[in-house]
Amino acid sequence: MNFDALFAPGRIGPLEISNRILKSPQSTATSNADGTVSARTVNHYRRLGEGGIGLVMVEYSYVDEDASKAIHNQLGNSRREHTAGLGWLADEVKSTGARVGLQIAHGGRQKFLATAPIKSASDSSWADIEAQYGVVPTPMTAAEIDDVVTAFGEAAARAHNARFDLVEVHAGHGYLITNFLSPHTNRRTDEYGGPFENRSRILVRIVDEIRASVPREFPLSIRLSVTDYEPDGIPIEETVALCRILEAHGVDVIHASGGHHALHEWEVSPWFRPRTPHRWGWEQIKPAVSIPVIASGSIVTPEIANEIIASGSADFVSLGRAMLADPDWARKARAGRALEITPCIRCNDGCLHRGLFQTRSVGCSVNPEVTEEERFPITAADERKTVAVVGGGPAGLRSAAILADRGHLVILFEPNQLGGALVHADGAAIKQDLFALVEHLVHEVSRRDIEIVREYAGVDEILARGADAVVIATGAPQRAPDFPIEDCANVVLSAEVGAANPVRGSVVIVGGGLQGAEVALRIAEMGGTKITLIERGPALLAGGEVIVTDVDRLPTYLDAAGVQVRLNAPVIGVDRAGVQVATGDGEEKIEADTVVLALGTAPAQNDLVTDLRTTGLEVHVIGSAKTPGRVFDAIHTAFFTSRLV
Repeated sequence: MNFDALFAPGRIGPLEISNRILKSPQSTATSNADGTVSARTVNHYRRLGEGGIGLVMVEYSYVDEDASKAIHNQLGNSRREHTAGLGWLADEVKSTGARVGLQIAHGGRQKFLATAPIKSASDSSWADIEAQYGVVPTPMTAAEIDDVVTAFGEAAARAHNARFDLVEVHAGHGYLITNFLSPHTNRRTDEYGGPFENRSRILVRIVDEIRASVPREFPLSIRLSVTDYEPDGIPIEETVALCRILEAHGVDVIHASGGHHALHEWEVSPWFRPRTPHRWGWEQIKPAVSIPVIASGSIVTPEIANEIIASGSADFVSLGRAMLADPDWARKARAGRALEITPCIRCNDGCLHRGLFQTRSVGCSVNPEVTEEERFPITAADERKTVAVVGGGPAGLRSAAILADRGHLVILFEPNQLGGALVHADGAAIKQDLFALVEHLVHEVSRRDIEIVREYAGVDEILARGADAVVIATGAPQRAPDFPIEDCANVVLSAEVGAANPVRGSVVIVGGGLQGAEVALRIAEMGGTKITLIERGPALLAGGEVIVTDVDRLPTYLDAAGVQVRLNAPVIGVDRAGVQVATGDGEEKIEADTVVLALGTAPAQNDLVTDLRTTGLEVHVIGSAKTPGRVFDAIHTAFFTSRLV
């Protein structure tokens, strides 16, 4: 398939761009503590430029030394000493043929550092930040607003001096300017509060200040949220009117996203949310202005991106997490090799949960090299070996491909469908991103010279193939129930439920961890079911396998899907009529046509590992066969182990 629309040249103001693909600005937390550019920052953005995109938008940089810095190791653009490093960064990206822009921002009430002072339009606090240190935003004075306006103008001038091709003001996602724009966070009664004209005043002043500080031919972008999705927040009608005003004041492009951190399922939409959630909004902006509109938000495949451009929905597409997953996204799409793109699975695990939320640099579940570019190359092995990979799940598939790239003769043993525990995602709308990963991993194995043996691999089978080394990727077993199950009961495992094996009628799911929650949503998709989710403990999603964006929002989606949740309900037994649970008053029978066990995984016994090691073979264990985990663990252990075999 070709993606011609996506690779047509485009223009932002006088700036010519080779194609319609942008890397969305996205914090990496790779800068030095004082905000200066580090080698890691440069390597990361240069690698993105090498991937063939038209414009690399560098992450948000803080504009003053007062309260605008939002996160650890954030890029700085608050003083002259930052400019030299920014110039280094800009030159390195432009050397790849890509254009490069810099985003400038003030954190406002979303100061993740949670340290005083936090300055915003009003004292309206984001509970997550206030809970850390008890710091509440201080409403900005008129003089402080004047200072921030000046700071934005000076930061734009420094971006121009550093020879960036474009500067972008972050006026969305819940940062300072959004705090003024949204009635949800702006309770002021002065000239910056109340009606739309007043709430938009600070942004218009910032635009005017920037236009007075840089040459007119230096393009200016505004990134904004089509709405913050708060009931009392920014209405789309105001956003459209704002965009018209911004164009009149010299803005060259509108970068349309949505949401804010308090409603992060709109800003960094997770796997259970539909893709392109803000399309309805940017499509109202586009006909209202004559300047280009950039579409942003869960645009993960070239098919989706190309259709957006071809249909006239937007003029450019902006990809964030998708470019972390595969910096060569654009190059592979241009060549028509879409299945070679490592897909973003929108898990928010590596980038957020184990990354920025842990005060680390950003990472990625499916790309272990993010922010560590050039440190872990896949090189030819010193000695060519015959390597048996046992298990065709995500860890085994990734390992097999890496081993083949290192020059080894690889034999992959898998008696069942390739994809392992992820094959249940086939046909499920909420799991479409995960199944895209399965298709990619299977494709990567199929296009290499890897023999696939459709049989169980025991010691004899492995030795018969002349293996010098073995990689065990057999996954982890499902946790065994600690309650009796009658032989005639209709019981299935969560991984067995899918489009090819649907369930109907009354369904009881035993286990309220991630397995239970996601299988409940999969079954709800099928229709014609009454679903009860049983959890023995006091809360859903309490296990270690869940991440913040799952815990915060999945219960809401379960409720919307009509799933009845029963907490503090340990199972006593299962029979043909349903599930018997203990209650505070005794026992209760919950009737069910089908009982789905979603009890999580248990540590693998790995008897095969023990037996193989007695033969003297080199044996490595990866993925859940080593320690039960998520996709992050499967891919990372496969990568770091296989590059050394």
